[in-house]
Amino acid sequence: MSQDPYAGIAAIYDRWCAEVTEDVPFYRMVCGGAEEPVIEIGGGTGRIAIPLALAGHRVIAVDRSGPMLQRLQERAAAAGVADLIEPVEADLRALPELPAGDRVIAPFRVLMHLADDDERSAFLRAAHGLLRPEGILAFDVLEPTRADIRTTQGLLMERPSGVRERARWDERQRRLDLDVSYRGHSTTMRLHWVPGERWPALLEDAGFEVLAAYAGFEGQPFRGERGDSAWIATRP
Repeated sequence: MSQDPYAGIAAIYDRWCAEVTEDVPFYRMVCGGAEEPVIEIGGGTGRIAIPLALAGHRVIAVDRSGPMLQRLQERAAAAGVADLIEPVEADLRALPELPAGDRVIAPFRVLMHLADDDERSAFLRAAHGLLRPEGILAFDVLEPTRADIRTTQGLLMERPSGVRERARWDERQRRLDLDVSYRGHSTTMRLHWVPGERWPALLEDAGFEVLAAYAGFEGQPFRGERGDSAWIATRP
């Protein structure tokens, strides 16, 4: 698989994610009151960073994909917020030194690029080190339901935008290989999941205190069910 799975779809990423808006209010809420620049892990093309900048936040957008960050800069300039967003090209497995802040966010399941608990723990410790005391980490992940797997396994499916996806799930390995394609642009990315109830222990081991966990973005408390979960934790 490509070292940068997003290089092949940077030009169509915004089309692919056009319908993904439900998490934007969540991350706006999490970043409310932030006094330092928000550090976004997996900044991509600015789907979250630009709304945050439009709300007045400064954002350090970290992403390993140069083509995605180039697209972010173009979109930020068009939105009039280029001066509020600083792109940083780096992998979430090797975060660079950054100014300590009071918010670190990792939207849109970006932590599912981490392959195992060693990588997850290393990331969480690094995020802990980027936060001032009482700073907040927020992220969301997916543990697919059996219905998710059963109804999409191996099928070529088309989004309303015309972008096509094929999901190949390996439930034993807790691994998803996802093919994405549209008009000559394509990629395959590998994602990994863990049971949702595993995250509190990982966060606590990295020095965080869990403040809230939600089953998605509508405010329902997370009670261990499969599906999307969104987490808010603080560095004491």
